[in-house]
Amino acid sequence: MNHIRRAAGTGAADTLLPALSSVFSLLSEVFLEPEADVKVRLGEVIASCPAECPGLEGLPEALHRMMENCESPNGQAMEYVRLFLHGNGNATVHPYESVYTHGHLMAPECLDGWRTLHEAVGIRPRGDLHIPLDHLGLELEFLAYTLSRLAAEADPEELERLRTAAETALRRHLVPFSRRFVARLTEARPSPYFAGAGVALAEGLHACALLLGLDLGSLAEFPAGQ
Repeated sequence: MNHIRRAAGTGAADTLLPALSSVFSLLSEVFLEPEADVKVRLGEVIASCPAECPGLEGLPEALHRMMENCESPNGQAMEYVRLFLHGNGNATVHPYESVYTHGHLMAPECLDGWRTLHEAVGIRPRGDLHIPLDHLGLELEFLAYTLSRLAAEADPEELERLRTAAETALRRHLVPFSRRFVARLTEARPSPYFAGAGVALAEGLHACALLLGLDLGSLAEFPAGQ
């Protein structure tokens, strides 16, 4: 399901950027849709990952783990609700960045940051979208779109604009957010399917940061939320 209205992009693509774009697009659906059926797409995404690429070694394994542990739609939906909506005796694994940055939902500073990024790459949320822009699934969809545009773009100025947006999304939002999110997901003892999704998220963002030349060790952690 596409939650962001896309601007048109042209040009040819290389290998790694489209592969990572496909990974993040798939994970976006996993974290947005309780009954997301991604088994066929998982096979396609695994096949698209380069056989040998520094920083990408753990990603295919995590995706294989997801595919081997796909659940029935009902079982998957129940686990999604337990993890991301209700907690059921454990701390809820909130999929919203604001919870980790400000301790509550829909922090204006966080949402404004994402609106700025959307404007920077020429996209806008659908008018009927009722999910906050700092939902992990939407953040991953933004990154997937931006990487696909990077792979297809030839104009140097446009490439720089897209690259800056991707770097900002990683540095200010997704990398520090995902560190907290994956830690809380692990504490919640997820099913093997969602555990694999958490590992794939961490591995994919790590590979993307390396690809864009970001120093992961220099990325500051924001304060823990609730």
